[in-house]
Amino acid sequence: MAENDDKERTEAPTPRRRQEARERGQVALSHEIVGVSLLFCIVLSLTLGGDELAGGIGDLIATTIRKLGEQGPREMTLEDAVTHVLGIGFAGGKLILGILLPIFAVGLFAAYSQVGFALSSKALEFRPEKLDPSSGFQRIFSLRSTVTTTMGLLKLTFISGAMTAAAYAHFGEVAATGAMDLGPALAAIGHITLRCLSAGLVAMLVLALADLAYQRWQHEKDLKMSKDEIRQEMKQAEGDPHVKSRIRRAQREMASRRMMQDVPKATVVVTNPTHFAVALRYDREEDAAKGRAPRIVAKGVDQVAQRIKEVAREAGVIVYEDAPLARTLHAKCEIGDTVPVELYQAVAGVLAYVYRIQGERSFAHA
Repeated sequence: MAENDDKERTEAPTPRRRQEARERGQVALSHEIVGVSLLFCIVLSLTLGGDELAGGIGDLIATTIRKLGEQGPREMTLEDAVTHVLGIGFAGGKLILGILLPIFAVGLFAAYSQVGFALSSKALEFRPEKLDPSSGFQRIFSLRSTVTTTMGLLKLTFISGAMTAAAYAHFGEVAATGAMDLGPALAAIGHITLRCLSAGLVAMLVLALADLAYQRWQHEKDLKMSKDEIRQEMKQAEGDPHVKSRIRRAQREMASRRMMQDVPKATVVVTNPTHFAVALRYDREEDAAKGRAPRIVAKGVDQVAQRIKEVAREAGVIVYEDAPLARTLHAKCEIGDTVPVELYQAVAGVLAYVYRIQGERSFAHA
């Protein structure tokens, strides 16, 4: 039972899971929102600039015909032909861009407002499995494909119903156009058509908002994780605890070996009889000339402390017993630190003792 709980996707997705999905191009994007935004922009652009566009196209056609008439029966040179084509293209391009640029900007904004800037190279990668006919048929006849097709038919029915209802509401006006002159009749029909189109756009907007909510719900559902997946992700992010433990142990062993190599270079090892040992190094000539304090080169407790004392004695380093000083140095200093100012006097007394013993040894050997 617990194993089934671990495999069921009941947990909210982690930030890493969301980021990986975004890198794959898996985002909660509603194409319905983009489509209805484009359609709204097209209708608005034609409503506001349709007259100007139609007039511009008419002027362009008239200008073209006039220029061709001025050309007459003369044979048109290549230069004249290129000039005419470029002129028509430039004039027509300005008219079309005036409509296309706002539509393009609205489409980009409709997509960006949903998911932000999401450019995924992985989504563009070539995948041979996409060419597999069997997988293609599975996608076509899958449950999700069936639901999508059904929803498309329902959307078409809903939009058609909204437009039909709007047309029915203006049935009297449609009937009245039969008694009107051509100009007023066309204006009335255009007005009714715009109302019907507006009803269809409102229906599409309602469907688009519903689709946006569905896409976000489906996206969140697809990204949900099982408890086991979360544990695996945490292991990958933080490292396997067993591996980290082995790494820390290896690091401690390496640090201990390096520390023991520095013990024979120490000037003195301050210790108490059983627990603590701190090795200090101080060069009377070099350190004194540079104004440096004694430096801790090794420290340890219990077994490590005993090993430090053994190595020190084997190397001829003096071991000085001072329990309070040893405990204080061990607590306040790390390897590589210099002795704190408040301990200068105590350490100076230890060094004085060491130099006296070293002097006596040198005198005895002499």
